[in-house]
Amino acid sequence: MNYTLTRSKVRPGALPDQTQPKILLVGEAGSRPDGLERFLVRGGFQVTEAPFPPPALDRVETHPPDLVIFAVGTKQARLADAVRDLASAPRFGGAPVIVLVADGGADAVAEALQAGALDAMMSPVHFGELRARIDADLRMRRELAEARDALRSRDLLFDIFQEVSAALRADEIFQTLVRRVGQAFGLTHCSFVLTAPGEDKGRVVAVYENPAIRDLRVELSRYPEIQEAIRTERPVIIHDVHEHPLFESIRQRWIQQQLEVNVQSAVALPVFVQGRAAGVFFLRTVQGDPQLRSQDVGFANTMAQAAARVLENEERRAAIYRRQISAGVTDVLTGCASLDALDRRVRDEFERARRYSLRFALVVIDVDRLREVNERLGQPAGDRVLAEIGAMMQREIRAPDFVARYGGDEFALILPETDTHGGRQFVERLRQVVARHTFPDLGAGQGPTLSAGVVAFPHSEVLRPEDLFTQVEAALERGKQHEPDRIGVAGEKT
Repeated sequence: MNYTLTRSKVRPGALPDQTQPKILLVGEAGSRPDGLERFLVRGGFQVTEAPFPPPALDRVETHPPDLVIFAVGTKQARLADAVRDLASAPRFGGAPVIVLVADGGADAVAEALQAGALDAMMSPVHFGELRARIDADLRMRRELAEARDALRSRDLLFDIFQEVSAALRADEIFQTLVRRVGQAFGLTHCSFVLTAPGEDKGRVVAVYENPAIRDLRVELSRYPEIQEAIRTERPVIIHDVHEHPLFESIRQRWIQQQLEVNVQSAVALPVFVQGRAAGVFFLRTVQGDPQLRSQDVGFANTMAQAAARVLENEERRAAIYRRQISAGVTDVLTGCASLDALDRRVRDEFERARRYSLRFALVVIDVDRLREVNERLGQPAGDRVLAEIGAMMQREIRAPDFVARYGGDEFALILPETDTHGGRQFVERLRQVVARHTFPDLGAGQGPTLSAGVVAFPHSEVLRPEDLFTQVEAALERGKQHEPDRIGVAGEKT
């Protein structure tokens, strides 16, 4: 069977190695022990031959050998140089060398080992002992490679989670995950698809090879591996889509539509939110891509579970929002928090930052030209514009952030662990979102602009929570009147 299903975690053996260990025999055939090649082939090795010295190549072979066996017949002149050349040959990718010495006895064995051979044996060669030494050498190399992979994965995980922690929104986090996993394994396709059991469509929210795709509806019938992962709630790993029965119907469609499909393997890792399947981390390779190993799939599965935590945080925030509405602490028009809720949150954040030596920023944003919209199109149109901007702000903030309606056309935001520079960056990003947005009541180029004031705590003139509002309102006024970017920052001179 070409695919493997596991329940909640991809086991180390879930993606079996499909390639036999490769052994390269170097030297004249007459210098090898009789029956060596037949013995190795029967032992499950892929055996190739090369003369000595092998043809020079200045690059690593596409599939270098796992082991080189150098058979030396009559006493080899300059044996040490020959072994060093083989052990350092770029084309063999650093494969270990075992030397079989027919002449020279223990002195030749010692010379070969001192020159860099991993192992050496003198005639007569006992095949059982040779096999044991080969297995030990390959096992040692495999364990070393696994240790390197583990260190690389640990460093890569740390690096990715550092980048994820700096992202502000769920879509940014999904983009980061697919980009970093796609880059790490050289994938042709890597994406994140939101869907659920029983649904026939999915929503693609992040694509490695095309970052512009952030909300694409797809028919799941075209992706049987996704359907299977959601249905069984287990990872699906398919090594060859052209042979596996799960792809039988879609292959018939490819033939009918005369489509050239070079997809080779596919992996669909279900993501669970609060115990139910909510999406799939989706990987595909094409012919010529590096083969996905079990540790690669395990790494991607770790990333998928990180994405699950993101979704859970988003759902948790949505639940908090619903509770706020029912408790009357949410502004009905914009969906943001009310002024009373803002006052309580500022006092809580101030006390927390003061007690634990933390920082946060308070940002007040003024929606420019909203009065013109009210005068020209009427109050309902202005309210719709304000409501859309409030919705945009709620989408742009991180889970720990807080946004409230501060006045008629003003919003206030609390951004934990953010300084004035971070507050500026948030305003600039929000401006870009507003500039790209199409407001149904407004024509092209008629959308509102934003002015802002920013204050960061700790601040030398902020001794009480009320001082934050004094400082940020002064910064907003300064931004409107004096700053070229219309962002005023408390503590900065004009």
